[in-house]
Amino acid sequence: TDPDPTDPPTGTNLSIGAGSDGSSKADGTSYGNVRDGDMSSYWSPSGSTGSVSIKWGSATTVSKINIRQASGSGTIGSYRVLNHDTGAVLASGSGAGVIGFSATSLEKITFEITSASGTPRIAEFETYAS
Repeated sequence: TDPDPTDPPTGTNLSIGAGSDGSSKADGTSYGNVRDGDMSSYWSPSGSTGSVSIKWGSATTVSKINIRQASGSGTIGSYRVLNHDTGAVLASGSGAGVIGFSATSLEKITFEITSASGTPRIAEFETYAS
């Protein structure tokens, strides 16, 4: 079930102040836009699929992410959430919103869009410890 995106997880969004990168980006979009707290700026892949990551300088425990899409966005068909350090798949599914998984200590977490209709616009890739 997809929780109301206006009711985000509680606690600190660990993405603020972190780093970010990804597989590709559409013209006029930036990896940094997914961690700036601004719903009007976003990252899009340079096609319908691609990945964006949040990274920290030291191991950080994450158990929940919130993928918030910008208006006018294409629809995410399927995704995988990856522990970039090990390649382990933490979660997979479809759509966007709050995604939970077992608490994992990692330096980089990746949201990979494996299918979509149109071009998704990810406004915020929020990360939470609990």
